[in-house]
Amino acid sequence: MTNAETAVQAPVAVIGYGTAGVNALIGLRNGGYTGPVDVFSNIEGLPYSPILTSYYAGGEKTREQCFPWTAEELAELGANVHEACPVTKLDTKAHLVCTPQGEFPYSKCVIASGSHPVPVGFPKAEGFEPMGLRTMDDAQRLKDVLEDERCRKVLMSGASMVALKTLESCLNCGKQATLVGMNPHVLDFNALPEAAERFERGLRSYGVELRLGMTAKELEVVEGPGIDGKQYRITFSNGDSDTFDAIAVAHGMRSNLEFLEEGALEMDRAILVDEHMRSSDPDVYAAGDVAQALELISGEKRIVGIWKNAAVQGQCAGAAIAAEMSGRVPGGDIAFKGAIPTNTICVKDTLFISAGTMQLTDDRYVETRETDDMIVMYIWQREEGGRRLVGFNIACDYDEAGSVAYDTGAMLSLQIERGCREAVR
Repeated sequence: MTNAETAVQAPVAVIGYGTAGVNALIGLRNGGYTGPVDVFSNIEGLPYSPILTSYYAGGEKTREQCFPWTAEELAELGANVHEACPVTKLDTKAHLVCTPQGEFPYSKCVIASGSHPVPVGFPKAEGFEPMGLRTMDDAQRLKDVLEDERCRKVLMSGASMVALKTLESCLNCGKQATLVGMNPHVLDFNALPEAAERFERGLRSYGVELRLGMTAKELEVVEGPGIDGKQYRITFSNGDSDTFDAIAVAHGMRSNLEFLEEGALEMDRAILVDEHMRSSDPDVYAAGDVAQALELISGEKRIVGIWKNAAVQGQCAGAAIAAEMSGRVPGGDIAFKGAIPTNTICVKDTLFISAGTMQLTDDRYVETRETDDMIVMYIWQREEGGRRLVGFNIACDYDEAGSVAYDTGAMLSLQIERGCREAVR
């Protein structure tokens, strides 16, 4: 008898209450599972969208607009939600979710605990706590700082999507902004140099000082006219120094998996899963930023940390569990079909869209088309009898819904996905 059979009366557990967790619930219910579900959320209140937190911090959206689901919609899913209940341990052998509120047995479990930005590498100092941007608490702290008239000058350390959206919040609040990044261009590994340069041109036009190809080497907390009588003197790796009223840091993302014991599940950078989001433990599934599933271009299992992907993976996991709990074998119709990395970001009126791979090999080459207000860069892979699109960058000087840039991005994304699926066949 398997562990699942001995624990068949136990609820399904969902760890995490973001888009992957909510969609796991939807997948369970749409798949016909009517049994009990325990959801473990480390926050109090409704699940929110991390994508929208920067808009709240920068004054473009209200707090209420950051919550995609109403309390009534979530109540219809019929889950027992444990709020402000962080998971301290997942005991896969005993089938227990361990929390400060007690231990909860489970029959099947979906890990959908998300990720968080890390300040690794930024210098530390007594009396200093860098701002980040992921949770609503992060957004509230950033918003409070940006609305304080004593905050005039902000340093953003990092050049990723999260860093750039944090930077936009600063600009929207009229702050003088500096961005420092260790790579020669912004957008880290999402943009080819020419597209990144086009985007950087837009940032500079908004008054952003770009310190690229360097890092913040030393930090000193000093007295000054800033918030609480403090300012922060930064010495950069090139020897320059400057003083700021606030500092935000985004040096990458890390999956929230601290509650997993080493060796409990097969892992790489996150949890390795199959086409139904099942881990090496047949009773544990994973979705979203904690899961490494099929990435179509490489054919490897990778984290593709985008909102849509987390939602699809969550529903796949929930549907597969629903099938298994009813004695059915999950079919290919509810399997995860794989994903391609896609990104869209706008800072003020400067737009960037990408999809696919940015890795150039001997079999790949770049084709560039540029107009006065937009650059499109295609990454082609040579194949027998022709070529296949495997990636693209678009950088545009304006952001307008339904524009040529958005239409082109949508068309090229579909072209990449179709090509990948045909290549797999």
